[in-house]
Amino acid sequence: MKKKQSFEEMLNELNDTVDQLSDEETPLEDALNLYAGAAEKIAACSAVLQDAKVRVAEITKTIAPQDEGAEDEV
Repeated sequence: MKKKQSFEEMLNELNDTVDQLSDEETPLEDALNLYAGAAEKIAACSAVLQDAKVRVAEITKTIAPQDEGAEDEV
């Protein structure tokens, strides 16, 4: 079973892929395979970021004042 990669691991792999794609010595077929793998990593990273955005919104709800008019009552 394949271990789920962390966001940081995927980002590092994407950076490595960019380096390999920037190398003019990389054969076309290898470049296409690298690009396909990168597209999958980008989608996975986007999903992680979307989940993080939802979590931040949920946390923010717990710390935001429930009723903004409550300050006037004190």
